[in-house]
Amino acid sequence: MIYLDNAATTAMYPECLDDFRKYGVDDFFNPSAYYAPAGVNAHVVAAARKTILSALGAPDGANLLFTASGSESDNIALRCCLKRKKGTVIVSALEHAAVFNTAKALEAEGYALKVAECDRSGAVIEDRLYDLIDEDTVLVSVMHVCNETGALNDVKRIAAEVKRRCPRCVFHSDGVQAFLKVPMTLAGSAIDLYTVSAHKVHGPKGVGALYLAPGVNPSTFVYGGGQESNLRSGTENVPGIAAFATAVEKGKGLRAQKAEVCAAHKCAIDAFLRANFGEKVRITTDIERSAGGIFHFAFADVRGEVMVHSLEKKGILVGTGSACSSKKAQKRIPDALGLKGGYAEGAIRVSLDGTESEEDIAAFCDALADCRKVLEKYARI
Repeated sequence: MIYLDNAATTAMYPECLDDFRKYGVDDFFNPSAYYAPAGVNAHVVAAARKTILSALGAPDGANLLFTASGSESDNIALRCCLKRKKGTVIVSALEHAAVFNTAKALEAEGYALKVAECDRSGAVIEDRLYDLIDEDTVLVSVMHVCNETGALNDVKRIAAEVKRRCPRCVFHSDGVQAFLKVPMTLAGSAIDLYTVSAHKVHGPKGVGALYLAPGVNPSTFVYGGGQESNLRSGTENVPGIAAFATAVEKGKGLRAQKAEVCAAHKCAIDAFLRANFGEKVRITTDIERSAGGIFHFAFADVRGEVMVHSLEKKGILVGTGSACSSKKAQKRIPDALGLKGGYAEGAIRVSLDGTESEEDIAAFCDALADCRKVLEKYARI
């Protein structure tokens, strides 16, 4: 099997299993208990928090809220950090559903919602975004790396300009597809909130985190025993949190090497598509302005879902886009990318990890050509 859907999830590092064994079976204690072994586990959670904050280049005084997912972190960022009970929320057109749908829910509750246009590679058009900001703006959310196309947004620059125009508003960035793939130093930035997720960086599923800049104090999301600075009560997932930190420690040292490999493989796929499919394919990823291993394209006359299943039969796994929305009929993503007609249903997202070989990429390209040759017999007219 050749797995090329790493933006959906990654394989957990084997070292993370040691954390599940240690803190789930052997040292299974509740970190909130009063006896000494429980205190050790509380220290494990604190150390993991420090590890992830360090990887984010966070400033002194910042906090990290552990959650159950990137989606939960996005929800907390949008729902619990609004400083006013009315005003305007601005999100980009290609935000992950966890951000976009939360913004839609806020709109239903009385907030005004403005959607910033993206270009055809998936990057937010900064001038259009800035034109939406006024004195009523309470929150702006722009993802760091687009989970559909890999487009890279300069969120530090955007946050600085947003705050210059509206100092009172909160700035959030979903960094799930950027964390450990793009160099990031949050210290000295105007970013208030930044979302990360363990299972996108070879950690376990069911663990996420939300960076809180110094002075950012969300309202309580889950009431109970007061864990996580009284913001999200509930017994901490010590095995998962420890495993997240383990994945981060290992991933930090591999970032540059993986980025180089991903860039080379994306160029190879790009060249293959241009040489073999011409106008039958629309390449949405702009390699020069993208990050990580995400590469997105669309065929004009073959449905993406059909191609995914055809490649699966050849032992190659790819996606059609975000796994959180790929099973739901919706037009928001293709519309935002300017994909019309057959292209709107022909999207394929290849997402690399940087551990793939040249032979893996060649096998994918050959399989894509073979499947295309078969499927074009049934192409829509």
